[in-house]
Amino acid sequence: MNFDALPARANLFDASALVKIFSNEYGSDEIKTFFHSSSPTKYTTPFCLYEALNGLKSKWLNRSELTAKQYTDNALRLVAWYGACDHHGKDIELTDPSVIARVMERVSRASIDISDAFQIESLRSGYFSPLARESATLLVTADRRLSQVARDEGLKTWYFPSEPFPE
Repeated sequence: MNFDALPARANLFDASALVKIFSNEYGSDEIKTFFHSSSPTKYTTPFCLYEALNGLKSKWLNRSELTAKQYTDNALRLVAWYGACDHHGKDIELTDPSVIARVMERVSRASIDISDAFQIESLRSGYFSPLARESATLLVTADRRLSQVARDEGLKTWYFPSEPFPE
């Protein structure tokens, strides 16, 4: 796939994708190729940044998949990327009662966790939410359930471990 000829759109990388990009995991080659291509806007939310940092920490402390040096190097690269790419636009307000109400309704209706519900809410009403059709934001994830629920809500998603890149 030639990722350099993509439509102008924002690509939201969730924590599952970021952990694969910022560590060496089996099956992460394609997502790394996409991430390092000249694809359009790449971003994540503060919520996903913290979740991805926790995922890297778990690979180090709980699963012994990273050394301490690999963990700190990967975490610092992730934070540096976030600082460089942060769109500095206003994202959803996590503590706003109306946001919390929509998130909790989604948790109940779709049986997903709160973190994933916030991600979907960010796609639906965050900074890049006005983009439409071929320019609609793409959720890039290795979380099958999140991709299914987002797609059910009419959002553009790429579950990269097993789906072809959406044209």
